[in-house]
Amino acid sequence: MQIQFNKRSILPTTFTNDKGTTYYNTTLFSPVRYSLSFGEGLMPVEQMKAVIEQCAENSQEVEIEFTESQTKYGPQMQIFSVKPMPKKNP
Repeated sequence: MQIQFNKRSILPTTFTNDKGTTYYNTTLFSPVRYSLSFGEGLMPVEQMKAVIEQCAENSQEVEIEFTESQTKYGPQMQIFSVKPMPKKNP
């Protein structure tokens, strides 16, 4: 079985609650907030999380390979690969 991934550039955001749990999000279009989850495969999960956290902290876009689904909590992207994009000059 072969899975085809989508590619998109996103501006990630993170939130860590007082229990130490980190949540990963991004907002697309007119605004729709997607939960981000991480899938095993193309990159190690911890490496993807580290890149997302660093880029969210620096307000830097990333290019992701993902699959999209709808959960009972709303839309979700499952990420399999993350690549930081160069910062744009104003």
